[in-house]
Amino acid sequence: MEFFAAAEQETYWLVQPLMEVGLPLDEIRDLLCRLGFEAVVCDSRSIDARVSSLVGDRPDGVRAAWVETVSRMIAVPQADAGARPVRPAPPG
Repeated sequence: MEFFAAAEQETYWLVQPLMEVGLPLDEIRDLLCRLGFEAVVCDSRSIDARVSSLVGDRPDGVRAAWVETVSRMIAVPQADAGARPVRPAPPG
């Protein structure tokens, strides 16, 4: 069970910026599915523009949260003597 708790905590950490700006969970899921689709079907030269266009019509706060979310997904974990980074637990 410890594995599932850790996986849930990591997932929450990834989408936390979007949740903090008030996006409903179903919209977050939709954005992430669209991101996955874009990553599979578009070429590497246009991926940045396509990923940004997914939230291009949203308010500045949502666009900034999207950039942070994508950045968290692609960030390389820092090697710190084997210690795992501490992620906030989901609320509730």
